Amino acid sequence: MAGDFRFDLPAYLDRIGLNETSADTAGLRALQAAHMRAVPFENFDPLLGKVPLLGLSDLFGKIVEQRRGGYCFEQNGLFAEALKSAGFSVSRRLARVRMRMGVDGGRSHLALVVEAENRRFLADAGFGGPGPLAPLDLDFEGPQQVPNGTYRLHKDADRAEIVLQRLQAEGWADIYAFDDARVTDGDIANANFVCAVSPEAPFGFHLMFGCYRGDVRYGLFNRSLTVETSDGEERRDLSDLAEFASFLREEAGLGLSDEALERAWAKIAG
Repeated sequence: MAGDFRFDLPAYLDRIGLNETSADTAGLRALQAAHMRAVPFENFDPLLGKVPLLGLSDLFGKIVEQRRGGYCFEQNGLFAEALKSAGFSVSRRLARVRMRMGVDGGRSHLALVVEAENRRFLADAGFGGPGPLAPLDLDFEGPQQVPNGTYRLHKDADRAEIVLQRLQAEGWADIYAFDDARVTDGDIANANFVCAVSPEAPFGFHLMFGCYRGDVRYGLFNRSLTVETSDGEERRDLSDLAEFASFLREEAGLGLSDEALERAWAKIAG
């Protein structure tokens, strides 16, 4: 996928609001948090009938130069290259999203395993909503507290998988599960295509958008907007195209054409 493209690490760091980085655990934490706070999760391309392009030049152009976002294959594809450019050892994992598809669903999420200071971490900048804002230590089995919740990496011995779980009021909830199977560019391309076009996947039929602005997190599912602050959360529906466009452009800072916004609104407004 890389071709002759050379990753511009300073431009990427500028996009996510960092001046510098380091190839250690502190640097890894800073990179993931900054990426997730700066780059929105969004699926406008699949929603509008386009299979996202995963070439590194395409990802860099969309996320860094156009200041767009993307879903997991795009975000973690770019994040992996940024980590490599910063000096980290990175490998890819394809995960089963248990929170939506159950324990035996297809592998539909791209995550990363990163080595730092002789430890392995699950690093994931592209899951969206319930994804942790910090990398999780794969060699630690207990609860891990990060800025947006408490997580753990639970071993499912029956399926030989590691399960990312988040602590909810009712107990530990599964998010996704993965193993150490080798992942190729072809595996990722196939999963990306299925997620973009399959009637069984949500991305071509529902808008899913999330972003941070300071300590405030905005989440949009179709027309339903959730605003999360330290005082709690507020939910409301966006009423019309003008409010939809105003939120995405002024609050979220997402640069989309009038035509794209109109087509997206028409698809979710029914």
